[in-house]
Amino acid sequence: MPSSRSSDITEATADDVAAIGDFFREAWAEAGPEALGWSGADESVVEEIAAPEAVRARIGGPERRMFLAWRDGRVVGFAANRRIDGASVELAGVIVMQRMIGQGMGGDLIEAAAAAAIADGFRRMMVRTEVDNDRARSVYERHGFVATGELVEEVEGISVAVVELERTLD
Repeated sequence: MPSSRSSDITEATADDVAAIGDFFREAWAEAGPEALGWSGADESVVEEIAAPEAVRARIGGPERRMFLAWRDGRVVGFAANRRIDGASVELAGVIVMQRMIGQGMGGDLIEAAAAAAIADGFRRMMVRTEVDNDRARSVYERHGFVATGELVEEVEGISVAVVELERTLD
């Protein structure tokens, strides 16, 4: 676990599984079920993604890699990569505790995920967010992502309008 100075970004390991599960539960509770970024999530969905076996399945690269922001010995932010094909990777999630928004952690997590994707040989990164999630979209655009289109995804039986953005990795 990182030191408790400001915040550190690390790649998740099996030793972090419990802390990651706690983070997902706390982040969802803090944001609230109607919060942007959590579309379609309810308590059962959060418990499913926070379960130790689900967390373990998302750790380890280059097919899937997870990055954590730590402060005072606790996970306060998360990002994950998921391989799409030999050239492309999805930024499959970026979550920062509501109380930490605006401190640059989301951007730091995006850059850690991008650096790992480049090291793994990927040339393109894509991400999706709700079309009305202006804050997330602004962060992605500041980090080199460009909108490529909109679509509707089904999330736990709910139709969610999303924008897809992509970034060339170099």
